Amino acid sequence: MAISAIIGGQWGDEGKGKIVDLLSKDTKIVARYQGGANAGHTVYHGDLKVVLHQIPSGILRSGCHCILGNGMVVDPIGLIEEIEMVESHGFDTTGQIHVAMNAHIVTPVHKAVDVATEAANNNRIGTTGRGIGPTYVDKYDRVGIRGIDLLDANRLREKLAAKLESAIQSGHLPQDAKDQLKEQFKTFMDCATRVALLVSDTFALIHEFAERGENILIEGAQGTLLDVDHGTYPFVTSSSASSAGISTGLGLPTTKVEKIIGILKAYTTRVGTGPFPTELFDDDGQKLRDLGQEYGATTGRPRRCGWFDGVAGLYSARVNGLTDVALTKLDILDHFEEINVCVAYKVDGKEIKNMSEVLHRLENVEPIYESQKGWMSTTTGIEKFEELPQAAQDYISYLEGLMRTRISIISTGPGRDEILLR
Repeated sequence: MAISAIIGGQWGDEGKGKIVDLLSKDTKIVARYQGGANAGHTVYHGDLKVVLHQIPSGILRSGCHCILGNGMVVDPIGLIEEIEMVESHGFDTTGQIHVAMNAHIVTPVHKAVDVATEAANNNRIGTTGRGIGPTYVDKYDRVGIRGIDLLDANRLREKLAAKLESAIQSGHLPQDAKDQLKEQFKTFMDCATRVALLVSDTFALIHEFAERGENILIEGAQGTLLDVDHGTYPFVTSSSASSAGISTGLGLPTTKVEKIIGILKAYTTRVGTGPFPTELFDDDGQKLRDLGQEYGATTGRPRRCGWFDGVAGLYSARVNGLTDVALTKLDILDHFEEINVCVAYKVDGKEIKNMSEVLHRLENVEPIYESQKGWMSTTTGIEKFEELPQAAQDYISYLEGLMRTRISIISTGPGRDEILLR
């Protein structure tokens, strides 16, 4: 396996956590390179369901090192809560979690600014309110607080006070924000002291393991269509969610990554606002939502549901340089007699097959569908491709043709072992 990467191929929520958990069996390191607590990766340990927001999904594997890379924005309060949640289920995380020295830190100020800004903009972007965007703004404005700053509590306290004053002076927060955030500041400092013990040179760690030929798995968050450069801007996240972010977010050249596996659902979902060409507003859309339990792991918000978008799938394969695709939630389609797949867009009377051509006005496109026959029988737990219903095999082959990429992993149920490998 050597070095492999798991990348969300749609608008997030594709089931990356389960695939990472599967592939981390023989892995020494699982590393995240971007995003923060706005991610929601669900993994299972037997019948136990665990939702992770910052800790890489390999944490349920004994002895697996979990790196929060420099491209992430780390929330100390949320991280400590997450560690305590994992340990409450009987897992020992000692020595497993490593926070990059130059990862930027989410503070109560960032969260307050995020909520205030989104409210002022009438929830235009639909952020999670977890301070992700404002923290990245500080990073690129070169005024951020980083992991290394957690090691000096007095210096951290000074920086935090200065950040609050700046937010008040700029009008992002009201004059009484200091009183409003007093308890949050105390909690933040307590948690920051504990997270400081996890701060280390993750750059050296990952390169040492790579040079020894150890198996390393890189875990993306959100999805390619939420990438700040390649996604449906401005309805995107604030980081590079595509494979391009690996180099900057971990300090590991992508030339060292041997496999880039894109995770895509057998249909499509999206949380929040923004264009979604194949979105369904009928009974089929609600059926997908109910059968797939499509509610955000981070926000609990109902996900918007639609048919598989082959145009977006090909775009994602190209942007990321996918070597393989893992197709999730195939079993949800067991209950449909007919399955539509978007093969092109129509805009201004013209047929478009390249998403990049209309990414700036995706809300104006009309999907062009081709209908595929459903199989109306269970695929849950099937472990061999040839044992799938013929129509399901045909559907998978059809998607491979659209994306020009082999589907080598198929998830046929929510369970940890309900996976088909080809």
